[in-house]
Amino acid sequence: MNKIKRLKQSETEAIVARTHRRISGVALGDVKIGVLIKQSHELIMDDLNNRLAPYGLSHVAYFAMNTLYSITDNLANPSELCVITGETRANMTRICDDLVEKALMRRATNLEDRRRVDLSLTDEGIALLKTVIPDLSKNLQAMMKVFSKEEKATLVALLTRLNQNLEAGRPRFSNM
Repeated sequence: MNKIKRLKQSETEAIVARTHRRISGVALGDVKIGVLIKQSHELIMDDLNNRLAPYGLSHVAYFAMNTLYSITDNLANPSELCVITGETRANMTRICDDLVEKALMRRATNLEDRRRVDLSLTDEGIALLKTVIPDLSKNLQAMMKVFSKEEKATLVALLTRLNQNLEAGRPRFSNM
């Protein structure tokens, strides 16, 4: 995998401060929060991709597999995976093609509705997840050890509230 150069925290802080000075009416704290969330997401996905590369997986393929693994009967159609993972249909098709080619996932015509295609993990796919998940879990625990139990609970509560606000469509601008 190609390693993408990411800005250091101090470089990001300088960019945010410069932007804030140039644009009036924008709360510096709100800008910082948005930038930090984006930066954290990118860093976590970079780390996840690096850890998954030896298994021949990207984070998106892993999320698709893990989603199937978490569904009762290990069975879903591509549209359901798109909704759960947030991926486009085109990208999900590409991901599933790759996983089918690697014999980690299978496609089958639904017996009740022949227009529907069902996806499921193969035994090899399940075995791979049973190897990968504990490794990723240990890494995630190490990543989050900078937070106390109370801080983790606060972070979860704050991010949940932010997501609920975003899902409700509240942050709308009246002039847009």
